[in-house]
Amino acid sequence: MSELAAYVIQDERLKLNIVIRDIESLHVHEKVIPQFLEQLVRSIKADGCIKHPVIVDKNSLVVLDGVHRIAALEKLGVKRIPVCLVDYNSPNIKVCSWYRTIIDASKPEGILAQVRKTNGIVKEIEELDESIIGIPPAVAAIKFRNQTFLVNSSFQNLREAYDIIKRIEENMKAGGLRVKHETERDALQSLKENRVDAVLCTPKLTKQEIVKAAVSGQVFTSKATRHIIPARPLNINVPLSLLRDDKNSLAKVNEELNRMLQKRRLRRVPSGSLLEGRRYEEELYIFEE
Repeated sequence: MSELAAYVIQDERLKLNIVIRDIESLHVHEKVIPQFLEQLVRSIKADGCIKHPVIVDKNSLVVLDGVHRIAALEKLGVKRIPVCLVDYNSPNIKVCSWYRTIIDASKPEGILAQVRKTNGIVKEIEELDESIIGIPPAVAAIKFRNQTFLVNSSFQNLREAYDIIKRIEENMKAGGLRVKHETERDALQSLKENRVDAVLCTPKLTKQEIVKAAVSGQVFTSKATRHIIPARPLNINVPLSLLRDDKNSLAKVNEELNRMLQKRRLRRVPSGSLLEGRRYEEELYIFEE
């Protein structure tokens, strides 16, 4: 990346390098959610800009966060995208899971019946050891308020495990249940406070597994990973006209991006802040006019 002039934010835990990259050089590791993608395409088209950079590993160019923005730009015929390059090897970047909360189920048996439709075998256990989820045959676990079950099935790797989890989700929705993605902590707290009927606990991927899958093109289903970055930049508001500029080289386009960002004020916001309806677990660097 030394050939491109980056706008650098030197956070004490992680260096953030903001640049524009060719989309074709990046590797995604998850599939998109079609409904969300269509909404995002309309939003970006209306805004005329990309508000936030995609988070990308500087070494492998694997996308850690922002697959829908990439897909949306591709649908709009835009071939470049602003990214924030980080060192994925940093211990300050964490990989977590999205648990699935399940509501509107009158009885545990109704939920378990939908699991069995995927050829899953449910086995009641006294206490859940989350470290065994994702090790065959334990594809997932289901926690009720007073019971816990392992979901066993046949799978060779975690990509296949998440394909099974996707089918479980689809069966539940088809059976009239409501499924929502929440952080591990929030999902289990919702169960404890009786706001949901059950939680589907999913496997946690390693960084090595994510990079290997992305580079090989063997992507996971949507909502397989949740990355916690210690700090991230927001509101860079890069015009689509700059990203569509194919008359100038990538280096020239990045020089213009640098000039644009240098003119703005950078405000640091603490973790846990609410912005545009979303609560961020990481600290934010917000660009302001």
